[in-house]
Amino acid sequence: MHLTIINGILVSPFWISHRGKSITLESMIIDTGSAHTWVNLDVVEDVLDVSPEEGDHIITAFGIGGRDIANRKKVEQIQFENFTAVEFQVDFGRMDADIDGLIGLDLLITGSFVINLARMEVYQER
Repeated sequence: MHLTIINGILVSPFWISHRGKSITLESMIIDTGSAHTWVNLDVVEDVLDVSPEEGDHIITAFGIGGRDIANRKKVEQIQFENFTAVEFQVDFGRMDADIDGLIGLDLLITGSFVINLARMEVYQER
């Protein structure tokens, strides 16, 4: 998949499905500095029911922007590039930035992704 740079940041689409509803997020940052994949709650809350429930974990994340709280939830399915994962844990929380979220190392490592900056591509190691 060809990568796009917006304001100096690598972004890519990401698809998520939960409880029979799905959404494509067009501006997910590929963030090798993020341990977990994080989705901006403001972007998905009108489409997906990701409210906290039994079995979820409320987590505190720390980063350059400070401390944030999120709901870590297993969703039915996610897709990034040609990789599909079922029952994948995603963090849902608010973000001050005008982005859809972060594709973190949890997904990049699970999918054995290679980020080739010379060719501006991300693909799975085969």
